[in-house]
Amino acid sequence: MEKELIGKGLHVSKGNGNLIVLLESETRIGMDIADKDGNPMGKIFDVFGPIDAPYASIRLIEGYPMGDPSGKPVFKGERPKRQYDKRRNRRDRKKRQRSR
Repeated sequence: MEKELIGKGLHVSKGNGNLIVLLESETRIGMDIADKDGNPMGKIFDVFGPIDAPYASIRLIEGYPMGDPSGKPVFKGERPKRQYDKRRNRRDRKKRQRSR
C-alpha cells in the first residue's frame, strides 16, 4: 500500500507548538497524519492561507520527537477501525435471551 503525501513540514509554531505544513494535496480538518515510517504524528487542526498554496497546522501527539521539521514529508495516517460490533452483539444477545 502506497502512502499518500500530504505536504512538507516548515516549522513548529512558537505559540502553541503545532507543526506548520505546506500542503500538496487536499486534506480535511481532523485527518490523522503520519510520518514516513507510518508512525502517527497528530491531526490537522487548521487549514489556512491562499487557495493556491494552503498551509495546515498539525496538533502533534504529546511526546512526539519532532526534531527539525523543515522539509520533512508528512503523510495521510491510518485510522484504526472502530469496534461497534462487540457492543451491538451483546445487546442482541440480551434481547434474544429475554424473548425465549
